[in-house]
Amino acid sequence: MILRTSLLIFLNFAHTHIFGQSFDITFKQRGQIVRPDALGKVYLKKEAFAIETTLNKLDGVFVNSSDDSIVYQGALQRNLPDFQTIGWKVSVETEFNKDQELLIQDQESYCYWFYDPKEYDWHRFDSVIVRKGSTIIGTKTVRQFYSLEQGKNLSLLEVPKKLYLTFFSINGSFTEENAVLNQVQTYQLIFED
Repeated sequence: MILRTSLLIFLNFAHTHIFGQSFDITFKQRGQIVRPDALGKVYLKKEAFAIETTLNKLDGVFVNSSDDSIVYQGALQRNLPDFQTIGWKVSVETEFNKDQELLIQDQESYCYWFYDPKEYDWHRFDSVIVRKGSTIIGTKTVRQFYSLEQGKNLSLLEVPKKLYLTFFSINGSFTEENAVLNQVQTYQLIFED
């Protein structure tokens, strides 16, 4: 387990310094960082939390949040279902995270959390963005969920006990049909009473 963790840290470090584009995900609750365990499990209380996304020379990151593990398992094997069509499966979220929600999706739906002020005067994060050189830190506060399958909001108390969260970036473009999977980070959010 220690070897696996050390290898993942080294590969992430090498990727960042060789290619320059990367992202990192941090979970926070009650003002504290909640670190994943060695298996990527993040233990949270059923109350508001935040997902802090650090984009280093990267416009955005794709996200899938589901109580089904299909996308999560595919990401672990670097083989996402119907990868080349993901660009057409991006769901609409509110500007500046006004609803303060996280979508609960299936393998046919993704989100794209981005920051591109040259093209857009809005983004999917909370309104305040932190800039540090070429690095952007965007926070997404989660006070509720929206189930695409059920078509309704779910309170933090109604959330499934476990959500599979998959983040990934690409090289190339889905529009130009030359997208290649780049960096991947996967987590299991475990909600405790």
